[in-house]
Amino acid sequence: MTASFVLWDADGVLQRMPSGEESIRSSVEGRVEDVDRFVAEALEVERPALCGQVRWLEVLPGLLDRWGIAEAYDDLVRAWLSTVPVPGPRELVRLLRSAGVPCYLATNQDRHRGRHMQQHLGYRELLDGAFYSYELGLAKPDPAYFRTVLDRLGADPGDALLIDDNAANIASARELGLAAELWSYREPVTVLRAHLVRHGLPVEAPTG
Repeated sequence: MTASFVLWDADGVLQRMPSGEESIRSSVEGRVEDVDRFVAEALEVERPALCGQVRWLEVLPGLLDRWGIAEAYDDLVRAWLSTVPVPGPRELVRLLRSAGVPCYLATNQDRHRGRHMQQHLGYRELLDGAFYSYELGLAKPDPAYFRTVLDRLGADPGDALLIDDNAANIASARELGLAAELWSYREPVTVLRAHLVRHGLPVEAPTG
């Protein structure tokens, strides 16, 4: 079945950290003894921010204080915002849109980072629209996130193809009947192009 539109994840697909590392981890390595435990707690604290219930920049200081690294705040925020575009998949987005296939951003973001991305990473021009988790009040992989996106687009699950680098998000989307493909910028863009072609999408032009 040919997809009618494509939902694109942001981090790990259309954008990445300059160093290729996770922002939270790279900012606290050497500062805390148990980096894995810190990252797990940070993700738990961040979750309400992704749903727009709190603001990450307001709860982050408390997390850092608990770990005794309040001085890491500026470094962590700087790394958190230091995202760069990934050219290959963005070129595929342009090819799809030029062929009349709508493309939308489907991403989990806090209000501050989501607005930063929209203003500074070219998403207004690149895509037909964006579904930020903080605006929806729902975050992937919650099936309600995908149902809300479909409702807003007036679409059926079978109309959509999701491209995401998170296996839990892929599984949730497929459970609802969306087509979904796992892909990360660490893989060749030819792999992504093959996924799109397999779903009947017009991206036959060569890309880098």
